[in-house]
Amino acid sequence: MSGKSTRQERVPAPPDGGYGWGVLIASFFIGFIIDGCMYSFGIVLPDIKDNFKETQEKINLLSSLNTGFLFCSGPIVAGLTNQLGIRPVVMGGAVVTALCYVVSTYSPSIYLVMISYGVIGGISTGCTYISSLIIVAQYFDRLQGVATGVTMAGSGVGAYAFAKFSQILIESFGWKETLIILGSIILQCCLLGALLRPVPTKPKPKIYEQNLVEEVHTFSGSVLSINEVRHIQKKNGTGSLIIGILKEMGNVSLLGKNIGLLFITLSNFFIFSGYFIPFLFIPIRAKQLDIADSSFILGLIGLVNIPSRLGFGFLADARFISPINLNTLCVIMACGSLWSYSFLNTYNLQLLFAVWFGTAIGGLNCVTTPYLKDIVGMENFSNAMGIINLFRGVGCFLGPFLGGIISEKFSVVASFVYSATMFSFGLIFAFLVSFGIRFGLFRTASYKAANTNEI
Repeated sequence: MSGKSTRQERVPAPPDGGYGWGVLIASFFIGFIIDGCMYSFGIVLPDIKDNFKETQEKINLLSSLNTGFLFCSGPIVAGLTNQLGIRPVVMGGAVVTALCYVVSTYSPSIYLVMISYGVIGGISTGCTYISSLIIVAQYFDRLQGVATGVTMAGSGVGAYAFAKFSQILIESFGWKETLIILGSIILQCCLLGALLRPVPTKPKPKIYEQNLVEEVHTFSGSVLSINEVRHIQKKNGTGSLIIGILKEMGNVSLLGKNIGLLFITLSNFFIFSGYFIPFLFIPIRAKQLDIADSSFILGLIGLVNIPSRLGFGFLADARFISPINLNTLCVIMACGSLWSYSFLNTYNLQLLFAVWFGTAIGGLNCVTTPYLKDIVGMENFSNAMGIINLFRGVGCFLGPFLGGIISEKFSVVASFVYSATMFSFGLIFAFLVSFGIRFGLFRTASYKAANTNEI
């Protein structure tokens, strides 16, 4: 057997510790930096708006494009990591993202900022962030739940820390210098990525290929399986790989076969159409209410995310309440916080909203994997995760843009009403799925409740 064939027969051997802890720490700080910068970007937007003298809907497109392309970058990340490896993709993505932040400060037009920060920056951010999550899955098997929880906690801590930090930078220097400083911090992800050395390997067992598909898609949300990527690349070259990725990005045929998946996908589309509205408009609303420390309100949303993810994750694993019902509960909580926002006109009430809303979205983010496994089964899980993230990305494209139009024509509070309306539509479809699964209407052949006594 040739050396090449031998290499193809070797697969990752998760050490569940050892150097994996170093990888885990590096991934934690990558999430800390990437999500910290992304969730605090709403603090920078008002100054960008004043600089370019543009409408709110155009300014919000910056965030829409960035988050939308990040969600939709899963198939691209899958292809790049299989061609180049995880470490160079993480490092390259960090360099490109940092450059996008810096280049945006020299752009004479808001449309060039949309391209640099929104489109290119969104894809490059996905390359860094998603790849760092994939390698954690490769290093940990038995302890994967703990490792994932620690990694995702970096997002909440980063959102809290960078909100205040960005506010200080804006007040001290201005938006251009702030983006340059944030870009230089993102560049540190290149150094962190250098620590993500490839996982040790072992001879490939027969069941490996299915397990690998499940692992990768839990984190990347790519419709195209990693084994399909390898097969296309080996058989037809890079050109066919790119065509295959683009083709699979639009592979949503599973929606027509599973009504439960269709409804929960529509629910996610509506939810993520309103998801980022608070992050963008809380600083503007706080200024209207003469609240000086809006950054702490945003940071608190990220901070309460941490115990919320851990708590709802425990409940989902324990199966006292089914994951899909936990999801519905979280959407109800988010709806309540958003519908009440127009009455929260003091600093303390704004903090109450941050705790309430942050708890809700923390739960939403951590129960996606378990409820998808319940709805479609493991054999269709990777495809379903890709479809969900694709529709989330489309929602992220449209939501902040429409919210900006509404805030310009009516008021900032009206944009929160829009967000509450989107979450309410999402709640309708989430409730239909909960009802359907509870009474066996959407239950597929692969659905098996782990506990017949669960709610």
